[in-house]
Amino acid sequence: MNVNPAALAIIQRMPKVELHLHLEGAFTLESLLNLIHKYHGDQTIQNIADLRRQFTFTDFTHFIELWRWKNQFYRQAADFEELTFATIASLAQQNIVYAEMFFSPWDFADNGLTCADITPAVIAGKRRAERQFGIKIALIADLVRNHGAATAGQRLDEITPFREEVIGIGLGGSEPEFPPALFESTFSSARERGFHVVAHAGEAAGTDSIWIALNRLKVERLGHGVRAQEDPLLVEYLKLQQVPLEVCVTSNLRTRVFSDLAAHPIRRYFGQGLFVTINSDDPTMFGANLTDEFILLHRELHFSLAEMRQLTENAIRASFADANFKTRLLRQQHNFWKKIKEQNL
Repeated sequence: MNVNPAALAIIQRMPKVELHLHLEGAFTLESLLNLIHKYHGDQTIQNIADLRRQFTFTDFTHFIELWRWKNQFYRQAADFEELTFATIASLAQQNIVYAEMFFSPWDFADNGLTCADITPAVIAGKRRAERQFGIKIALIADLVRNHGAATAGQRLDEITPFREEVIGIGLGGSEPEFPPALFESTFSSARERGFHVVAHAGEAAGTDSIWIALNRLKVERLGHGVRAQEDPLLVEYLKLQQVPLEVCVTSNLRTRVFSDLAAHPIRRYFGQGLFVTINSDDPTMFGANLTDEFILLHRELHFSLAEMRQLTENAIRASFADANFKTRLLRQQHNFWKKIKEQNL
């Protein structure tokens, strides 16, 4: 289906909200290229075109290799401030007005950096971008399963002093190797400390991962959750309880959770009344930002403009923003779509 130019313009202009976005996968190519040159890191990368070719991965193993490759260029706290600022600037260019962004300050220990080094720099970059671009960003610390369950409590302790700026705790990494039950006590502690809690579940692992995340980690939202379709009772539960799902369509295709778009459940979930939101996950790594995700839904799955408005309003309601700010965001949606209707677009 071809996208009507008027519809495309509306998708690009509409105020957007994103809930599942990893800072380390949303970097701009320009900011990474600057770091590569700064550290004289890779002579094969001379320009943006070289960098785009570098991030053409062949499978999930190759994706992880590329993830680690780019991480080596974040060597100083200042690099994280610039990473955060440039990434949020790119969100503002898409008319994203609010985002909740994962970051993983424990992923750079090999570079000699700690959570105490990285987190203040990320916060500084966030604040600077918010002032300059008028966007609002909330931070969620991803404890990352692969760093181990035994030390997850220590990671929670390290991020707790930043509780005023870091509103939530997340759990990414390998679901099959590190099932959610291993992190039950850490998540209980996180909730007691006032953090919101979310977890990736039902992406690389099946429905047991989702049930455990809900019942034992007591998560407020599910990262992905797309494999819920393997258990009709779970689908019904998610519908009745209106558990928000942070769906990332392009990510699921690129990592081969689904073989093609026709197999992806997003259209069916939406039609069944599940509480779905649309997100980009690692937009630079996967080559699709939030605007691209909406265009894909419109072009290939025939989501109407009204349905895309609903998806955005779902994200607002599922967010961890306070009630007053949610009301402001919903009013902004109302005013935007009212104007579109008045213009007969």
